[in-house]
Amino acid sequence: MSRPAYCGWAGPGAKLARVSRGLLLFAIVCMIVLEIQHLRWIWWEYWSCRDCGSKNKHCACEKFRWQLWV
Repeated sequence: MSRPAYCGWAGPGAKLARVSRGLLLFAIVCMIVLEIQHLRWIWWEYWSCRDCGSKNKHCACEKFRWQLWV
C-alpha cells in the first residue's frame, strides 16, 4: 500500500482516510458473521422439518430443541 486511492471528484480540502488492516479485517469478519446469522434466520423461518413437515420454528421434534439456544 504505497499511496492512497485517487478520487476523481474531490472538493477543496478533501482527503481520503486510510483504513488500517486490523479495522478492515474486523469489518470483514463482522459481515461474515452477519450473513451467517441471516442464513440461520432464513432456515429457521422458511424451511420445513424433514420428520414432521412443519416449519423449523414450530417443530416439536427432539433434535431441534438444542438449536433454539444456538
